[in-house]
Amino acid sequence: MAREQNLKNLRTEKVGITILREGVPGFVVPSQDQKRALYDMCDIDYRRYSQSIDGVILQVDSFENVRRRDDFLFVEVKTTASKTVKELPFGVFFGFTENEESLFKSQSNYRLCIVHTGMRKHCLLTYTEYEALIQNKRIQYQVNFKTR
Repeated sequence: MAREQNLKNLRTEKVGITILREGVPGFVVPSQDQKRALYDMCDIDYRRYSQSIDGVILQVDSFENVRRRDDFLFVEVKTTASKTVKELPFGVFFGFTENEESLFKSQSNYRLCIVHTGMRKHCLLTYTEYEALIQNKRIQYQVNFKTR
């Protein structure tokens, strides 16, 4: 059941990324090399945080014109299709890793993006806005057993 839910979440995330590509000027999913360059520019440990963003919003015309951290926003995408959510970001439930939250807290140019796939709407949140919206937060461990 958990694997089935994970696959469903990945499909919903892909829809969310498509919505952002169509509706947010400058939103792109960077290549691995582009992501590394942006992480280097911001002095971020790529090995630790490589999975902590889904895209970027360029504030300049192209990646070639990115010179400093103010030229782009890191974006972590969380999607929902919940019919009970009427106005973003209120009432949204999502998973957030410790690394995602740590990077979010440490980078002023990082945004949490909530996308409602049914309404085809999104909202971008700063860390301060995210903190103010939290109703409750719990820690969940992900455990992987070693192979033989």
